Amino acid sequence: MKTFFVFILLLPVSSVFAQKTTVTFGNQNSLTLRWNGKERLSHGAASLQGNPLNSVKHKVVNDVTLLWILLNHETVNSSDIAGIFFDDAPGYKQGVALWRYKPWNSWTKPMAMEAASKMPGDDVQFYYWQYDDGVYGAAVPLSGNGFRTTLGSNGTKWGSKSVSYAANKNIGSIPSMGIAFGKDPFELFERIYRTALESMGKGENLRVKKKFPEPFNYLGWCTWNASDNGNKLNEDLLIKAAKSFYDNQFPIGWMLIDDGWFQNKDKQLQSYEPNAKQFPNGFKPVIEKLKKQFGVKYMGVWHAFNGLWNGIDPGSDLGKHFAPALFSWTQKESPDKEDAPMKTYQFIRPDSDSLNVFYNNWHRYLKQQGFDFVKIDNQLVVEKMAVNNYPIFTLSDSMHKSLYRSVNKYFNGAVINCMDMTADAYLNFGSTAVARSEEDYFPYQPGETYNLQRGNAAAHVLQAIYNSIYFGQMVYPDFDLFQSHNPNAVFHAVARAINCGPIYITDNIGEQKFEVLRPLIFSDGRIIRSETPLLPTEDCLFQVQDAKLFKASSMVRSSGLLGVWNAADANEAEGTIKAGDVRNIKGNDFVLYEHFSHTLKTAKRNDSFAVKLTRMGYRLYYVVPVKNGFAALGLTAKYNAPATILSEVWNKNKVAITLYEGGTFEAYASRRPSKVMVNGELVRDYIFKDNMVTVNLKKQSKPVITIYW
Repeated sequence: MKTFFVFILLLPVSSVFAQKTTVTFGNQNSLTLRWNGKERLSHGAASLQGNPLNSVKHKVVNDVTLLWILLNHETVNSSDIAGIFFDDAPGYKQGVALWRYKPWNSWTKPMAMEAASKMPGDDVQFYYWQYDDGVYGAAVPLSGNGFRTTLGSNGTKWGSKSVSYAANKNIGSIPSMGIAFGKDPFELFERIYRTALESMGKGENLRVKKKFPEPFNYLGWCTWNASDNGNKLNEDLLIKAAKSFYDNQFPIGWMLIDDGWFQNKDKQLQSYEPNAKQFPNGFKPVIEKLKKQFGVKYMGVWHAFNGLWNGIDPGSDLGKHFAPALFSWTQKESPDKEDAPMKTYQFIRPDSDSLNVFYNNWHRYLKQQGFDFVKIDNQLVVEKMAVNNYPIFTLSDSMHKSLYRSVNKYFNGAVINCMDMTADAYLNFGSTAVARSEEDYFPYQPGETYNLQRGNAAAHVLQAIYNSIYFGQMVYPDFDLFQSHNPNAVFHAVARAINCGPIYITDNIGEQKFEVLRPLIFSDGRIIRSETPLLPTEDCLFQVQDAKLFKASSMVRSSGLLGVWNAADANEAEGTIKAGDVRNIKGNDFVLYEHFSHTLKTAKRNDSFAVKLTRMGYRLYYVVPVKNGFAALGLTAKYNAPATILSEVWNKNKVAITLYEGGTFEAYASRRPSKVMVNGELVRDYIFKDNMVTVNLKKQSKPVITIYW
């Protein structure tokens, strides 16, 4: 057994935040956390491979308790687990663990927790809970010094579990977790992630510091499902798809060439260039045609984090070129098959400059071919590559830095991160702004289930929104592609319309339902996005798949967007809605306008209204503050009408509304306007009925509607 020095380091609080948390050490050096004078977590203890440790460092910043395990510059073996574990919380009421599930280890799903000790053994990426007195708690695993940390149960306790996957030498400390409490869960989530990321030196990874990449401002089309998962991918398919949109006067903004284009052997990369049978002239001629003849603005291309699923083929010219820099790892040939054989694969060492050369050369070639962005998949592969090779967090940090250095150089940072819901990936996103936040979309099949792993539209949307609680702190969450010809396409579309991430489809050619797609975009193909991630409302934070209304909200300027779904395996779901469901919305007087039924209600902040939805039902509400007896809704033919408004300027008895483009504009007004003008010209045919102002504008850019009283 190793011998460790026993000491405690208490650091002073350095924060402008009003600290309510106190940390004390009791018998046998056990940790107790109190918040607002009340005990919240107790009997916390550190261990390494089950051996008790007395060395814990803590620091309270922004009322977040940050915890590290201290060692005496020891070597920690590849499979050794270090952690800090607590008893169940006194007064615990309910909780949710976001757990990275098997067999692919790519994505997380919400799991309702009747007790913290009931969570899975590890791979919980974020955990939040509530006490009987209404106070919320949250825990974020911290990683660094080569260690990746997740949360998990440990007998009757729960806490952090840190592992390096390879021998890690001269270790002085192991990051453990950040813990915080608060009365407002959304303020708590933002505060704990801001503090945790900054404590790990990852402050640039906050979404609020990132710029949304320009290509993703447009609606896209991806080849994946439309090409039978890449099996029918070729240049002719791309041309037919572009022509299908073009002939229907639908402005597709970008196209993504997904998996299936490679020269490969057993899914090992053999060349930077595409398969000559599918793309006999390379990418460049077809990309030029797509852009010039069919008006596609941007083109993207898919590749794996490690080149292709199984790395680089060492026998290929590409493999021979990088032979001196290759290392090997062993993994199951197919993660989803119990009896799959173990295979050995190769990729470029992270400590070799050849890794920079690999990404740089490939991306330079792809840029020269006409691509504008990349999608990077298989980012979880590091946990397989690391075993007995490199400490996992060191390996992932090096690989991500090399990748993003090239992405920033050739694609201005435009990348979709994917298969990434593991701390070694998402903590290393750097300044990249977009990442997949849920399981793959699967085309509709009769008999599909509500299983959160490979489930139906309800399962897909619900998982994406819960995962955005933590992913939305770091990136603009990508809810994945969908198909407009799915019988539940609008269920999908509403969630994407009121989220702040990219929107793209994988429609079969000729099967597009343009009536589903047009409300997502402006006439130039630009998507109509919210400004904040779509998150569950406070009263839905713990329900997961209970047979109740599922609600989620986001914001556009001062207006709220409230999506309501029956996402449960139930013929009916009931509940209530109110303006106050929208997080961070200001004011006390609102209108609630429902997009599909075209009904409007005026309400105080906490006035509630009963809603009942049948199986797979949905509604979409605009929650708009009333000012001077007026509330502009926007172009209500669009799902996200409030986002069609560019500005609202008041001047005494008039208001000027600038819209992105023409269309049917609607607004609430407590009294009839004295006149309405568009671009300075009097409008005589506007409609005022049931306190609704309706103005039909011809197609134009940035019209200004001025309403007088």
